[in-house]
Amino acid sequence: MQERFVDRPESAVHDADRLVTALMHERGYPTDDFEQRARDLSVEHGRTLEHYRAAHEVDQLGTDHRATTEQLRGAMIHYRVLFDELLSDGNRPGSGRT
Repeated sequence: MQERFVDRPESAVHDADRLVTALMHERGYPTDDFEQRARDLSVEHGRTLEHYRAAHEVDQLGTDHRATTEQLRGAMIHYRVLFDELLSDGNRPGSGRT
């Protein structure tokens, strides 16, 4: 996704949002509603919750073609931080919500 960002930044950010949502689903989080996902993340990943909120907000702006390139770049960074945290959490015994 990061490589595609150069040519299609809005699409890359949207794909990053979907990837994070898919990873959350794999980790046992309910994924139907953004606010519910955010509440659930706050329990185990409070320090990265703001990354998720900021990135998701930019994804919404990008859907309407209202996000700047700098905002989209920042969203990719936010999603990467959250994705890395969710992955590293999955390496610990007993982690996840399953």
